[in-house]
This record gives sequence, structure tokens and C-alpha cells, in this order.
Amino acid sequence: MANKENELTCSDDVRGMLFNDICGLPVNSAEASKMAGASSKYSNLTEISKDHEAMTRVLFGRSLRLKVAQTLWCRNASELVAYLIRIEDTGVLLDCLPVLTNNLQTEAPCLSLGCCVDLMPLVKVILASKYEENIMVGLHWVQSVIRKWWPELKNEKRLRDSSEDRNIEVMKQRLKDLWKEGARSCLVPGSTGELAKAIQSYLSQLP
Repeated sequence: MANKENELTCSDDVRGMLFNDICGLPVNSAEASKMAGASSKYSNLTEISKDHEAMTRVLFGRSLRLKVAQTLWCRNASELVAYLIRIEDTGVLLDCLPVLTNNLQTEAPCLSLGCCVDLMPLVKVILASKYEENIMVGLHWVQSVIRKWWPELKNEKRLRDSSEDRNIEVMKQRLKDLWKEGARSCLVPGSTGELAKAIQSYLSQLP
């Protein structure tokens, strides 16, 4: 009788295992965790694929905007500035700003003081960035602006050209407002902090 009961028990167990296999249910917790892990990996790969597609769209849009910016730069600097203000794309601005900075360091720059005044609010956003390399791009541009028009900026006397005079006064005020964000860069160690301190020494002399 004992053997007969054992046979019945084993038969029930086998039937249970077969039922589980047929239904596709995990036999034990270890197999269940493996299946859950596989499902999780598939979900992660799907999310990664979506992220890659989104990044591709972003880079494609950035490339198109840069081509437009290049065309406008070759045509007229003021048109480029107006375009950068209109699109409000920090990434494109970061790509363009080093070119504008280098241009300001030439003897006959394409950028006027008025263009630089218009760009100042955008540069203020860059100086508020959490990325040090972005802050450096903004600081180099501010330094170039100050050096280019320093004689006019530090002069308290009125200039002959009224439009230029107004731009100088606006630039002074915007530089002071800008440094409310930029002053914290002085606390950054290394070359970023040193550049920020050099700019601050200029701005402290403004009338």
C-alpha cells in the first residue's frame, strides 16, 4: 500500500510539473526571476532605442540650425544675432559664440556694439549653466567685449554719436546685471575662476 501511495504521489507531482510546463509557468522562483530579468532587459533596450531616436532628432535639428547660422554669418552679422535671439537654442549659441569671440579680437570685427548688447541676455543664460565648459565660453565672450570697447566703457564723458552713446550706456548696465550671475564663477577653482576674477576687476572700474 505504501508503494502504491508513493506511485500515486509521484504521478501527481509529474502531472503538476507537466501542467506547469505546458502552461508556460515557471517551475520555481529562480526561473521566475530569470524570466523577469529577461523582460526587464527587453524593456530597457526599448527605452534605449527611444533615447537614441530622440538624440538623432535633436542632432539633426542642431545641424540644420548651424547651417542656417553659417549662411547668415557669411551674409551679415546682425542677421545671425537676430536668428540666435529668435531660435533661443543654447546649444547653437554655444557653437557660434567662440566664432563671434574670435571675430571681436580682430582689428575690424563684423559684430557691432549693438549686436553685442542684444546678445547679452543669451550669454547671461550660459553663465548660469552648471557646466564649467559652457561658462568658459560665455566668459571668453564677455572678456572680448570688454576689451574691445573698454576705452568707451570706462569713459564718463558723453560720446559724439548718440546711438553709440546709448549702446555704451546699455552695455554698462547689462554688464553689471550680467555679473550678478557671473560673479559666482569667481569661486570656481582653476582657469574658470581666474578668468572670472579678471573680468570682475574690469567691471569694478566701471563708472
